[in-house]
Amino acid sequence: MEYYRNKIDVISYEGVHVDAESLWQKKGDLMVLADEDQYITFPFDENKFYKVRI
Repeated sequence: MEYYRNKIDVISYEGVHVDAESLWQKKGDLMVLADEDQYITFPFDENKFYKVRI
């Protein structure tokens, strides 16, 4: 699975503020926040995310 971090603060599709440097998983063109308590999504944008190794 590919993991990414967001470079800037974002507002998710669900209206949730997500701080920069949060951990995400890429699923197609959709980013899903790596948080077991909530399902938070945001569209992938290579200018807003960078790939990381876990």
